[in-house]
Amino acid sequence: MKSTDQSDDQRRAIGFVRRDIPFHGVDLDALARRHGCRLVFTVITDTGPVISGIVVAQHLSEYAADAVVVPGFEHGEPIRCLITDLAVLITPMRVYPLGYRWPVVGRDSGPR
Repeated sequence: MKSTDQSDDQRRAIGFVRRDIPFHGVDLDALARRHGCRLVFTVITDTGPVISGIVVAQHLSEYAADAVVVPGFEHGEPIRCLITDLAVLITPMRVYPLGYRWPVVGRDSGPR
């Protein structure tokens, strides 16, 4: 029997918060809802980028989520490429879509 709960039609999102970065009281649930998502779980971690990436990938899969919500870009920055390879990255300032192509910093693309 299919649920009639409207939230089943919303995209699912997980939150991602790094303990070593100030949180500033951003309401992740409200941020997710503002972008048409339902926050289903929040990961709070003090791990490095490799373990954080594994944890985010696992929770995206486990919760069938297609978005990651962070309280500030700096929380997701070390694993931004992994996040946008798997999901939408939602920050308070901007949404980075699935498959977003990050600029390569320091690459000289001009003629020599």
